[in-house]
Amino acid sequence: MAYSNTTGQTQINVDQLISYAFRDAGKTAEEITPEYINAGKQALFYNLQNLSNLGVNLWLLDNILLGAQNDQQILQLPSTTIDIREANWVYVQNLQPSGALPSDNSAAGNLFSQTLDNYATSTLAENWFGAAYTPAQRVFYVGFNAYSPNTTTTYNLSYQVSNDGTNWKTVQTFPATTLADSQWAYFNVNITQPYTYYRLLNNNTTTTFSLRQIVFSQSQQVIPLARLNRDDYWNLPNKQFPSVRSLQYWFDRTITPSMYLWPVPNNDFQMFQLIVDKQMQDVGSLTNQIYVPDRWLPSIQASLSHKLSLQLQGVDLQRIQYLEMQADKLFLQASEEDRDKSPIYFQPNISYYTR
Repeated sequence: MAYSNTTGQTQINVDQLISYAFRDAGKTAEEITPEYINAGKQALFYNLQNLSNLGVNLWLLDNILLGAQNDQQILQLPSTTIDIREANWVYVQNLQPSGALPSDNSAAGNLFSQTLDNYATSTLAENWFGAAYTPAQRVFYVGFNAYSPNTTTTYNLSYQVSNDGTNWKTVQTFPATTLADSQWAYFNVNITQPYTYYRLLNNNTTTTFSLRQIVFSQSQQVIPLARLNRDDYWNLPNKQFPSVRSLQYWFDRTITPSMYLWPVPNNDFQMFQLIVDKQMQDVGSLTNQIYVPDRWLPSIQASLSHKLSLQLQGVDLQRIQYLEMQADKLFLQASEEDRDKSPIYFQPNISYYTR
């Protein structure tokens, strides 16, 4: 007997999902008009977005880092944020270099001065900035602060390491990041073994780049932030109270979500680690796949078949009801299995009643 000897190679695109849904509704290929194709894409988009209302989608959880400036009360979150699942204040140690690189760029030292008042600009010949450490150091996080007065700048940078300052190895290529002036971008990096030299290389070889600060950091402690509801936050007597670290936050769940910190950071080098629940990706074109695990495809297909059957003329009511039952059954199966399967430990806390 011949087997495929492959796993996970079957790809189901949007066109196949819609065509299958039409067959489920009892329609032939000749009856599928461009208008119905658009209706199918719209129905699929609605179904995918509604998954965020039905529970946490584990494949859409994202670990992000945010940096705050002095007296910054509000952190703007990505527009695709559905909810904050976890939030930590990270006690970071910004390593102080023994030398700034390139050594012949007199402004490079400004990038490690622990103040946002200065900046440095690269040259095309040496389109990078970095630092030397004696002794060699490990790095847990990488961040940089933008110099972009009165506008925004898109940075395309790579994180590189070296033991001799000549032969460099790319550890990570950061995604293109658009920042306003004095805005931070932090990145989780694969923890490096001790290296003597670290740098950020500009991947755009035709233009230079400017920064106010670079941090190659280690983490000493991660402390969870307590979540406040709207009433508790707005009843705080002093919302602008400054502190060396924030303790609590309120998640303002608007069209443009944001995070209100309390106390407010009292310096420019505080970092926050979040796990956020993201919005589902768009449907895209007919040749695209949808961004769901394969195990969810039967449920997505059944939901689309039912949704589309409601919009097509002449579909028998019993078929519509049958498709609805199938959609409900397959969603229940998929959602019950979408879990991390870790053990649960309950620890009662009655201290409020016994002190």
